[in-house]
Amino acid sequence: MSEQNKKTALITGANRGIGFETARQLGRQDIKVLVGARSEENGKEAESKLKNEGFDAEFVMLD
Repeated sequence: MSEQNKKTALITGANRGIGFETARQLGRQDIKVLVGARSEENGKEAESKLKNEGFDAEFVMLD
């Protein structure tokens, strides 16, 4: 799928628990994941873990 047509999902609370696992499952389906979290430190850590698994992920600060 071209980058222009690639699906993107915003997952709130994606830095841990069910949100993180949801992000992983979507990443496995070649969906870009926006990692939504209130904590910058935790959000960036989750982003890094997902990228290390080969997924397209980007941290987004949410409050």
